[in-house]
Amino acid sequence: MLKFIPKRFLHVGQTIPQMNLTIVSGNEQKYNIEKSVDSIKFFGNKKIVLVGFPGAFTPTCTGSHIPEFIKLNDKFKEKGVEVVGLAINDPFVLKEFGEELQASIPFICDGTMNFTKAIEAGVDLTAHALGFRTRRFTALVENGTITQLNDEKGATMSDVSKAETILRLL
Repeated sequence: MLKFIPKRFLHVGQTIPQMNLTIVSGNEQKYNIEKSVDSIKFFGNKKIVLVGFPGAFTPTCTGSHIPEFIKLNDKFKEKGVEVVGLAINDPFVLKEFGEELQASIPFICDGTMNFTKAIEAGVDLTAHALGFRTRRFTALVENGTITQLNDEKGATMSDVSKAETILRLL
């Protein structure tokens, strides 16, 4: 049984650690895979709403959580904020997920779990046959530092991590 339980959880004031990320991004029709993207450069000198979700093609993530962010992406852009998803999935799955949802937002592919563990944003969902996953949350990351956090403290979804909630707080 997988038992990675962080001693501390994602928190305001935390900085994004330096590591290489794999990103999938594109437009409504075509997504591309970018490997070895430096996290400091990716999160630096901008505002990002980081959206943690348990997994591509899971019912809540596919049916409501991520589609809300796609639908409201232009409103986030108007506020000078980029929306970026984060899930423990490989890049090929998230590429298909993005294309299936006709997404206009990039995704951090954390198939190795390294980024999720480094930012202390994991949850053990082995009881639900999902293994270790990214918790459901939204975080405003400004110039590499988390300045606001809306954490569901697990995988379930309430108003806490909805797109409208963080958009209202910006």
